[in-house]
Amino acid sequence: MYEAIIFDFDGTIIDTEIHLFNTLNKHIENYKNPPISLDEYKASIGSVSKELDERIFNALGSETALKEMFEDHYKGTYNLPLKPEVKKLYDYSVETNLKMGIATSSYKKDIIHNVERLELNKNINVIKGREDVAFVKPNPELYIQAAHELNVEPDKCLAIEDTPNGAQAAVDAGMDVIVITHDITKDLDFSHINILDKNVKAEEIIERYIERA
Repeated sequence: MYEAIIFDFDGTIIDTEIHLFNTLNKHIENYKNPPISLDEYKASIGSVSKELDERIFNALGSETALKEMFEDHYKGTYNLPLKPEVKKLYDYSVETNLKMGIATSSYKKDIIHNVERLELNKNINVIKGREDVAFVKPNPELYIQAAHELNVEPDKCLAIEDTPNGAQAAVDAGMDVIVITHDITKDLDFSHINILDKNVKAEEIIERYIERA
């Protein structure tokens, strides 16, 4: 029986990824530079990439422009809803006193407005972000730390992810992983990762993997 569910944030709890991709390219094109390709963006999704970061910085030209792009992105996410399957898992966890955490490669300061806006902070027991670890996903440290702070062994945690980098991190932490993709990640390859399941409804996750475990 699982004792905790640990969610990724971006793309998993709310669908921020397509918004970031579009906002990024809007700003890059405003500076008369060629846009980032979707394939290039997908290669680093769920993690960080020094190469992509450098490409973005060079395309925008300054720290000020980079900051403006991210501010535009974050403000644009403030009306995004909680993804339906995650909402059902969240509500189930509240009803059954299942512990919950968030493990994100983003900085906590960049997601906290949405966490509070959606009132997830009322029942999410721990949030681990980029500032808490030496290495983000696909390194397992974020998930290991989240489980430790929840006082739950990793093999008693179910991770919900949307990217191969995130799924690999959770698997390497010793957790079972269910992947719920979106428009950016739906065609990415998860075949090399030992995930439990992919793109199943919350009701099926609860019945098949939580209540029968």
